Amino acid sequence: MKAMRRVLASAVLALSIGGLVAPAASAAPAPVSGQVAVSAADDLAAARNCRAGDNHDEVAAKFISRCKKGSIRREFPTDRLSRTLGEIFAGKQAGDRDDVKAWKLLNDRRFDK
Repeated sequence: MKAMRRVLASAVLALSIGGLVAPAASAAPAPVSGQVAVSAADDLAAARNCRAGDNHDEVAAKFISRCKKGSIRREFPTDRLSRTLGEIFAGKQAGDRDDVKAWKLLNDRRFDK
């Protein structure tokens, strides 16, 4: 009985590993003339870092969810959550107190994940 379990377990393991490993024939072709193969996910991750100054087109609520701790929402001006970081930055430059506070919190390292 133990021998049957071992055989069955090894067969299941072999099938699961075999399903995870791609055969050599289906491998992607090598990059040509110095081009670097980059997946779309890597490209998006490189474009979306967690610096507020690099993400002016992102809505503040999404940026906070992606890059900041939830405790930032206690102090963050709620009417600024639906604005883009670029709009908040422009308001900060104009001297709007809520935008100054929001921008300061977005760049405060205490709230980084």
